Amino acid sequence: MATEHIERIANIVASEPITSGGAIGSGSYIVDGQSDLDITVTEGASVRLIVASDAAAADINIDVERGANLGLVHVVSERSATNISLALSEGALCRMTQVIVSASDSRVVASLMGRDARFELGGAFVLTDDDQASVTVDVNHMSSDCASRTMVKGVASGVSHGSFSGLVYVAPDAQHTDSEQTSRNVTIGEARIETLPQLEIYADDVKCSHGATVGQMDADAILYMRQRGLSLADAKRLQIEGFVEDVVLHASIEGLEEVLTELLSAKLNRL
Repeated sequence: MATEHIERIANIVASEPITSGGAIGSGSYIVDGQSDLDITVTEGASVRLIVASDAAAADINIDVERGANLGLVHVVSERSATNISLALSEGALCRMTQVIVSASDSRVVASLMGRDARFELGGAFVLTDDDQASVTVDVNHMSSDCASRTMVKGVASGVSHGSFSGLVYVAPDAQHTDSEQTSRNVTIGEARIETLPQLEIYADDVKCSHGATVGQMDADAILYMRQRGLSLADAKRLQIEGFVEDVVLHASIEGLEEVLTELLSAKLNRL
């Protein structure tokens, strides 16, 4: 089922496979996530890039040159270990969506190297049964007047165990940094999610915030839905769907909202 979703994603964006590193211009591309790659998004280009992590380990390094615009979607459908490193030059923008529906280790490091660079990440991970997964997002503000937004939502059920670690680093010369980092999580039954957001700031004219929550489902909302005829299972599912699906409804590549929602829903069926 996961393979089917990846194929649909590739077809929707009419993507060209990337099998070796190098420079890419404006267009749509897909990486199978099974090999180490160095990719350069050329100056001023507008690129849509899909990374599909499937039963492999890979290090993917992406340089986003001056004024380039990168829409990045990372889908983890099988057990894997993936490191994605991004370096953003002056005026570059990267909007990233990450969907994880399998035991895995995922690390994203975004370094804002040039003035007015911006990085945005919306992520969702859903764990069931005995899944074990770790999600790391580090954002390094190395230049002035840069901005970042990170929102990661997690759901765990059964005896699964998830963790989120996030760091926002602000270098001494990175004045006028604007950064937000948020981790929101829901656990069901004996499942556990640990979260560790961190700020490391060495500049004095910045606006930075971070927050994290781990909780159970909203009992009042479930009761409300049950009073209107829904079963307990359906009420719980609807609440969890609403919690995670706003991430994919604002996907960084237009047109993928439906297939990413279906991918999440297939996993949620196992809660």
